[in-house]
Amino acid sequence: MPEPLAIVRAVHFAACLAALGTAAFMLLVGRLDGLDRQFRRFAAAALAVALLSGVLWFALVAARILALPVSEALGDGGLISVVTDTRFGRIAIIRLALVVLAAAALALPRGRWPAVGATTALTGAIAWTGHAGAGTGLLGAVHLISDVAHLIAASLWLGGLPAFASLLVWSRGAPAPGDLAARVTRRFSLLAIGCVLALLTSGIINSAVLLGWPTDLLASAYGRVLVLKLALFAAMLGLAAFNRYRLTSRLPGRGALDALAGTTLVETVLGLGILVLVGILGTLAPASHLHKPTAAINPDAAFVHIHTEVVMADLTIDPGYAGTSAAIIRLWHEDYAPFAADRVQLALDPTFSGAAGIRHDARQLPDGTWVIENLRIQSPGVWTARVIIERKGTATVLDAPIVITQCSNECR
Repeated sequence: MPEPLAIVRAVHFAACLAALGTAAFMLLVGRLDGLDRQFRRFAAAALAVALLSGVLWFALVAARILALPVSEALGDGGLISVVTDTRFGRIAIIRLALVVLAAAALALPRGRWPAVGATTALTGAIAWTGHAGAGTGLLGAVHLISDVAHLIAASLWLGGLPAFASLLVWSRGAPAPGDLAARVTRRFSLLAIGCVLALLTSGIINSAVLLGWPTDLLASAYGRVLVLKLALFAAMLGLAAFNRYRLTSRLPGRGALDALAGTTLVETVLGLGILVLVGILGTLAPASHLHKPTAAINPDAAFVHIHTEVVMADLTIDPGYAGTSAAIIRLWHEDYAPFAADRVQLALDPTFSGAAGIRHDARQLPDGTWVIENLRIQSPGVWTARVIIERKGTATVLDAPIVITQCSNECR
């Protein structure tokens, strides 16, 4: 069974996609008495779910960062540091504000365009919370843009399916039900074709970035879940093609209208299955992101891998408790060749009050490893680790959060 974080992510994605898809569908259809209010209520309900699931998603991630149970993390002052000192926290606050803006726009009689704008920003910003948001350089920018396009295209097609199904059901009672359904279906079909092309293009780009080799589709957990997602996507494509080339041409026949409503419902169920898999994918490390430490790590140690285009660093603080520890720093090029440095320093800055920052010079060992002995860390909590690397007169700073825990009675 998927872990709670994957389920919460899936619910949040579904809510955001439904909000944007419904808001965009309102523009596609035009103003229809009765149905417009129904669409607005559905989009507002989706935003409410997005708000609640977004708060829960933040709480679960914050608990992981702080290495605390969710109940303790919510009552810990470290939540403020997660908001202010992590990209995920800052993006989460911005996205929660966008939920409020989108809801306010939906309440306005002429707020459909602003609602589309706010929900587009809300959904597109999800890209900064996942694997695409961690990229650097030109490749990272391309991946991020591709992921934003992927999310928006999925919203316009998959997120618009519930509204489309509602219109098909509602149109049965309209004065000319077949004519209305035929007109809207043709518009939505053209939109879906553009979305499918965008999904295929962005999906290829994302897979090329996240998968090291084609064999990783079966060799890694991430790849296997991605294969399942592609299978469901192929099934959705098959149904969409059937709708367009077999059913749409038979409209305004009543039988075609009923069949179209049924296949749209099946498409929606398949889409929900895809969103569950997307929620799981976000909790797995892609093959290209997997990093195996070059040396065995003590289970009690705190470890972080910091990756940039210039240099990579493995930082180990052993033990990872407040008190006296040792820091081990290993430097690499992006191809994992050893990186030669003239000087290395480690700075640790607390993300909470009551502790002072720490800065030490590291000593290089014959094998190229840099070490700091008798490193005194005053308090447990989330610290910002900065590895300052000097080479040929140029300094490069790598930074990342690292969690120092409280030593239990067993470790004293």
